[in-house]
Amino acid sequence: MKISAKGRYAVETMVDIAKNGDNFSSVSEIAARQNISVKYLEQIISCLVKAKLVVSLRGANGGYILSKKPDQCSIAEILSATGDMPKLAPCLVSSSSCPKKNSCEAIGCWETLNSLIFNYLSNLTLQNLIDKSYKNNF
Repeated sequence: MKISAKGRYAVETMVDIAKNGDNFSSVSEIAARQNISVKYLEQIISCLVKAKLVVSLRGANGGYILSKKPDQCSIAEILSATGDMPKLAPCLVSSSSCPKKNSCEAIGCWETLNSLIFNYLSNLTLQNLIDKSYKNNF
């Protein structure tokens, strides 16, 4: 299981925006705080806007804010926006054409583990990351 840099940076970007509260954060401000390039961050922000996780405001005082409160935004939503929700085995992807899918002895193991990961990331919120309360909550 691997989460791409884009997925990891998306989570960090969302935490950064969340910590800024009701104040809009510009791409250049976020990029400077997160030490990533503006160009790369623009790609990430585009995914987050498309997924309606952040709201943008144009203009001199514009930038980005969260579309909902940090305790209502799951890490699964963020990783889904960047295409990084982990799938442990190719057979778990809905478009899989594995010839062993119906007779595989291990598929139940992979489905269960995949479900545990999905449920964990779905219940883990930005607020948990900000509060560092993710260790003992699940």
